[in-house]
Amino acid sequence: MIEQDFHRRWSDRALRYPGSQSLPSDLMVHLRIDPEYAGTYAGQVAAITAASLFGRMTRTVAFDAPSLAVVAGLPWQGVALDDLVMEILESTHRYGHHEQREARTEDLRLTVGPAGHGLVIHGSGWASYYGPEPSPLTQTDEPNPFGAAFAVIAAAARVQRCPHETPSAPQSLDLFSWQTATNPSEAPAVIPDFELGELWSIGVGSVGSCALFFLSLITRAFQAVLIDRDRVEVENVTRSALFSWQDAVSQNHKVEVVAQWLHAAGVEHVESHFAWLDQISERWNRRQPGTSDILISAANERNVRTQIENGYPPLQVYATTGRNWQATLFRHIPLIDPCSCCVPGVETAPAPTPCATGAPAPASGDPEQDDIALPFLSYAAGLMTAAEITKLALIGNTATPNRVFFEPNGRGLFGVPLNKNPTCPCQRRDATVHRAAIEGSLFARLSGR
Repeated sequence: MIEQDFHRRWSDRALRYPGSQSLPSDLMVHLRIDPEYAGTYAGQVAAITAASLFGRMTRTVAFDAPSLAVVAGLPWQGVALDDLVMEILESTHRYGHHEQREARTEDLRLTVGPAGHGLVIHGSGWASYYGPEPSPLTQTDEPNPFGAAFAVIAAAARVQRCPHETPSAPQSLDLFSWQTATNPSEAPAVIPDFELGELWSIGVGSVGSCALFFLSLITRAFQAVLIDRDRVEVENVTRSALFSWQDAVSQNHKVEVVAQWLHAAGVEHVESHFAWLDQISERWNRRQPGTSDILISAANERNVRTQIENGYPPLQVYATTGRNWQATLFRHIPLIDPCSCCVPGVETAPAPTPCATGAPAPASGDPEQDDIALPFLSYAAGLMTAAEITKLALIGNTATPNRVFFEPNGRGLFGVPLNKNPTCPCQRRDATVHRAAIEGSLFARLSGR
C-alpha cells in the first residue's frame, strides 16, 4: 500500500466526522515530558497516553522525554520511558515522522507536567487539568491512571478544535464525581490489582480495546472473555490504543491483538472468540449463574442489545461516541438501573427462539457511518468505562448518575440520569430469574436483596 493510500484510509473516519478537519499537515506537535512528573506513575501514564493519542491525530510528532525506567505497577517493566514513547509513536502511522529532540519555535508546544511552555497537561489521582501554567492540582503517588490520561484526552480535543491557539481559559475535570470542577472531590485511594472476576467484553473495537487498555494499567486481576468478529483495518488504527498499523496491514483479528496485549500485561486467563455474540449464543445463554461478573457491552451490530438483555446480564458498563463531539458513559445495574435497551435510539427486535434458523437482524444504518469517531472520543469512552468499573469495584456503591456525558466543546463532564422506558421488555422481566442468574457474582450486591 503506497503512502498516499495508507494516509487516506488512516484519516478517513475522522475526516467524515461532522465539522471535523485534519490537523494542518505542516503542524509539528511537540510533547515535552516534565522530568520530575515523568518519574511518577501518573506522569508516565500521561506520557504514554499522549504519544498514543497524538500519534493517531497527526503523523508528525516530536518529543522530549527523560530516559527513566517505567515505574512499578505499569505493564512495560524493564523499558525506558523515552524508548517506549518512540515505540508507541512508531506504531501509530506507517509513514509518520517521529523524533526525539528539544522544542522549536515553530512547534505546537505541549507540556506534559504541572508547568511549562505552551499548553500544560497535568493529571493526578482522579483529577485532570489542561491550560496555562501552573496546574492547580496536588501531585500524589497514587497508582491511578485516570486523571493523568484524561487530561491528555481533554487537551487533545482542545488541540483538534484550535490547533494554533494556547487556551487562556483552563479546564479542570473530576473523574470521581464526573464533574467539571476546580476543586476535585475527595476519593478513596486506589488499590492496585483489585479483583474484577470474570469480565466479558462483547466487542473489542475502538471503545472496547481502549477500555481494556486503561483498565489493565491499574489491575490485571481478572479473567477476560473477548468476543468480536472483525479484523483490524487501517481505518481502525486512529481510534484504538492497542491497534497498530502493523496489525492493520496484516489484518489481524481484533480479539487476537487485545488478547496478546492482556497476556503481555499480566492477565493470566484470556478466552477469545472470533465470532459475533449470536454465533456463540450457547456460551452466553448457558453460562453458570454468577460466573460472569461484569460486561463491557461495546458492540452494536446484529441486534446485540436484545441478545444481551434476554440473557439476564450482570452489571454492564460501557460508553459510546456521538456525532456532536460527545462520549457517553452508561451503567446498568441489574434490577436497579434501566437496561441497555432503554437507551434512546437503540433499535431492538425480538430474539430468535433457540431452534430458529437464519441470520439475526443486521445493524441499522450504514456500518461505515456508524463507525465514525474522532480519536480522542474513542479514548474518552474507553477510559470512562474503565474508571467507572474501578470505582464500583473499590467503593461498592453508585454515588454518581447511571449516564455521564463528556462534551469537550460544551459543558465538559456531567451526569444526566437515564430513566427506565416503561415499554421496554425489561419492565416485564422476571426479577427472581434475573437475581438467580447473577447470584454469586462480585457485583450482585449492587442489585440489593
